Amino acid sequence: MKNYLFILCIALGLCAAVYPSTCRAQPPEDLFFRSLTDGEKVVERVMSADMLVLADGEKIRLIGIKAPPAPKRKERMEVDEFNIPIRTVNPITSIEEQAFQFAQELLEGKTVRLEFDDQIKDDNWYTLAYVFLPDGTLANAEVLRQGFAQLRIMLPNIKYAAQLRAAYREARTEKRGLQGQ
Repeated sequence: MKNYLFILCIALGLCAAVYPSTCRAQPPEDLFFRSLTDGEKVVERVMSADMLVLADGEKIRLIGIKAPPAPKRKERMEVDEFNIPIRTVNPITSIEEQAFQFAQELLEGKTVRLEFDDQIKDDNWYTLAYVFLPDGTLANAEVLRQGFAQLRIMLPNIKYAAQLRAAYREARTEKRGLQGQ
């Protein structure tokens, strides 16, 4: 019995050496780099200033920007003796909250047009896209222009790199949002 197991192990090792693509589970190359058709979609909700969820459930990461994470919501709210929530007012709104609110107002519930570049998926399997509003505004650049994200251009997705750089420079010059701190 031990000899059979030894022979089986040798055979599997030879299979892996001779036919490496059939022995290892690898995602097909075209899932990362392929040509998708651009199209119009409805934004269901905004997860952060650089990520959104479409009505069909697909998660989209905006190409060329890196925004702060969405602010954490308090799980439990304080209540008084009559079980009425006590709201504490904070006069200072964090940059994370401002970025999140701006992205919500800009994108949530709108029909947007998606454009894809050379790389379709990132390492976390989010779809990478340029998001255009109904009036033709590039949402990726608008978030940068208002100072709610950092510029993050990465090869091979450089289709609108010049426009994104210009928006980032404007935010830095005007000291808006993250660039004003």
